[in-house]
Formats: sequence, C-alpha cells, structure tokens
Amino acid sequence: MIEDMHSKSKRGALTSNKMRKLKVGALFSGIGGFCLAFETAGFDTAWACEIDPYACAVYRRNFPANRLLQKDVRELSVRGDRLEPVDVLHAGFPCQSFSQAGARSGFEDERGRLFFEIIRIVNEFKSQKPPVLVFENAPYLKMGEGGVWFAEIARQLQQAGYWFRESNAKELDLFDLTPIPQKRSRLFMVAWSQDHFRDGRFEFPGDTCDLPKQISKFIDFEGEKDDWYYLPEENRYFKMITGQKNDRGNVRHLYQLRKYFVRLKEPNVCPTLTANMGVADITYLSYGTRRGCES
Repeated sequence: MIEDMHSKSKRGALTSNKMRKLKVGALFSGIGGFCLAFETAGFDTAWACEIDPYACAVYRRNFPANRLLQKDVRELSVRGDRLEPVDVLHAGFPCQSFSQAGARSGFEDERGRLFFEIIRIVNEFKSQKPPVLVFENAPYLKMGEGGVWFAEIARQLQQAGYWFRESNAKELDLFDLTPIPQKRSRLFMVAWSQDHFRDGRFEFPGDTCDLPKQISKFIDFEGEKDDWYYLPEENRYFKMITGQKNDRGNVRHLYQLRKYFVRLKEPNVCPTLTANMGVADITYLSYGTRRGCES
C-alpha cells in the first residue's frame, strides 16, 4: 500500500520525501488493533480517539507513546484538538446498527450516524485532508436496506472528494489470511483522495494463508483447572454441551452456546467473540478432563 501511494501520487505530496514515515490517525481506535496493523507495516500513529475508558486503558498500555484522546468523537475537532494532518485515516466505526445480527437500524441508529462524524472531521482538514481513508465494519453493511447504507457511504465519500465505488469494499476473513484460528469476517473499505490519486482502483489481498491453524497455541487444553472453570453437572448448560461433546481422535473443539442450542465448531476453529459473551452467547472449551466441559 505504501508503494501504491507513492506511485499514484498526482501532486507529489506523498513523494516529496519518500524517506519519511507515513503517519496515520485513528478514529474509534478501540484497544488499537488497526493501529498495531499499520505500525507493523511501517506507519507512525500521530493520534487516536476512543471514548470507552476500558479500551483506552488497554490502548495506553499497548501504545504508551501514542497520543490518545479519550473523548466522544462528536466532540472531537481538528482545530480544537490540534489534530495533525495524516497520510491515512482509519476507523472501525460502530457496527451494531449495520450488523445482520442486530436490529439493522442503519443510519436511524445513533451509533450508525457516527459515520458522519468521520466525514465531518475529514472535511475539517480542508486542503490537508488525508490522502487515504480505511474503514472496517460488518459485512452486512454492503447489502443492508437493499444497498442503501452502502450507497450513502459512497455518496458521502465522493462528496468529500474521494474515489470510492463498490470495488473499493471487500469482505475479508481473518481465518483465510492468517494462521490465527478464528473466523471473523469483516468488510474493509478503502477510499483515495481525488487530489492525490488518478483513480480509485485498489487491489485487496487475494492470497490465502496455508499455514496450519493450531488453536492449542492460544488455549491451554491440558491439565486440571480451578473449580470455577467447570460447570456443575446439574447445570442445564452442562447437559446441553455434553450432549454435543465429540472429541474422537483427540481433536480439540470449541462449543458455542447460542441461547437455546449448542453449536459444535470445526476442529481448531474459534468463532467470532460477540459483545454479549457471558450473557446469552458463551463459548465453551472441551478439555477432555474431569467433567469434560469448561467455560
């Protein structure tokens, strides 16, 4: 992507000093997953914004040198918060209103309308708008409301001066691209400034990762655990899970409790961890020890 930014530049703003490190800004930064990816790719994080105090605490621990603004994005401003112009602005804006699993309220939901805050902040940079925007959200955003949500996002980006069309968005799954044994499909969107690039073409990664998925690298399946790990045998969830238990051939599985049924996951596969885990959607591990099920 860095090479692409240099090669397609119109005005030379990104090529005047190829030796400098490109800078990114982060909205809805969470604990810093996007920031970690960009910094691993060689970018510097100029600033980040996040409202959740717990996410901010983790972010500060992960990135103590980064400038983090702990505030509501609706109160953030380029001038008031002295936001440094950046080469890339990335944002994993709230997905609850665009998720297929939710109420699908789209922009009628207050959280869905937070997308427009991104556009506001981008416009506040005026002539120093970020050359590249990178967003992440739920895959259903692209088809929800018959495509109206995605069309509105495209319209907003185009009006702000960016190349963006349907080919600039693609659903990618972590499971396909990395050795991480978790299935998590997300929609990624990339927009290019019309002031810096000749067109908006972008080629998403197409290669898949052939490395083996080993869930045992992330979960300790061996040995006895403390008592609080185990469900009592009289517990109805214990009975539901043991009824699905299948560890033939010493293969490790995860069992996902979805309100009224148990879903046996494929060997060495972890499902997406949802926000309501521990309430009505709980993943259980089959360790094959003692009572046979652990939460």
